[in-house]
Amino acid sequence: MKIMFVGDLNLGEYYLSFGHGPGTFGKYENVFINVENLFVSADMFVGNLEASITNFDLDPFDPEKMVLKVDPELACQFKNANFKILQVANNHSIQHGTGAFQQSLAILDKLEISPVGLNQQKPVVFCQNNISIGFLAASDVPDNTNKLQTIYQRFDDEFFDLVVRSVNMFDHLIVMLHWGLESSTTPLPYQREISKKLKNCGVRAIIGSHPHLFYEITIEDNFICAYSLGNFVFDLCWDKRLTKTGILELEFSKKKVEGRVWPVELKEHGCLPVISGEPVPLTNNVKLYNHGSNLKWQQTKKLKYFLFNFKKGNTSLKIRFFKKKCLNFGKKFLNKQSLKNRS
Repeated sequence: MKIMFVGDLNLGEYYLSFGHGPGTFGKYENVFINVENLFVSADMFVGNLEASITNFDLDPFDPEKMVLKVDPELACQFKNANFKILQVANNHSIQHGTGAFQQSLAILDKLEISPVGLNQQKPVVFCQNNISIGFLAASDVPDNTNKLQTIYQRFDDEFFDLVVRSVNMFDHLIVMLHWGLESSTTPLPYQREISKKLKNCGVRAIIGSHPHLFYEITIEDNFICAYSLGNFVFDLCWDKRLTKTGILELEFSKKKVEGRVWPVELKEHGCLPVISGEPVPLTNNVKLYNHGSNLKWQQTKKLKYFLFNFKKGNTSLKIRFFKKKCLNFGKKFLNKQSLKNRS
């Protein structure tokens, strides 16, 4: 059985690319067009859905109600690309409220795509050629919208116990984790410790997301840990490191897993994944990219990207976003000054 894994998927748009991000590009072109030939060679594709599929509470004059929303008419591109499982345990799932989230789930159901990572959800099972694979997902990233993470599964002791109970139910158990820090260029020590714990209890693979960078992939004793698969369709393009990604291809037999990694680069403001090299076998630990030691100057790079592309797309919505950011910055500055004066 061949399964391919990719990172974060946003067929909507981030603030800095309103009108020229994936949500606009996808109306005229299939975002997966340059990887279709590879997709059809797999039994299924799996990724992390980092935006709501919804038209709930849209307001074309409010950037907060337009950001990271996937037009339901574009959702068929997931099905056409052979996605059969999408992770929903992440800090953007509930960004637009439970109504938008429930609409996303209903659309996935119509497309026959299984969400993984719902709160207290049993493993999602995929069987083929007498091979059974279970999928579980959780997030340990703080969520500003759903602080208690009551709708999707959080990574905690209860989830770990579920993993332990589920391992022997399948030939292979895959755990998808939304974890780590966006500000880190490498996996954190706690992630490496969790990886060891899950390996020791029998998990076959960890598929990570959240940092938006494509991290190293470690292989040991028939166990694979992809700490972060980065972005796959996502308009975070102010730093080229955020556009370097890949496709993890795993081949499962009854007892073993083998694989390789396809290097991918995101073109057209993060809208278009394109194969950028030959696949690298998972014979040793794989590190496709060197991201350096830090992610300094991200705010400066964001501003430069915003100004350089300001006249592209929906300029009026960008202006509203920029005004709001300036207003918030001014309020914070005045509050700090007020506190200083009082002291």
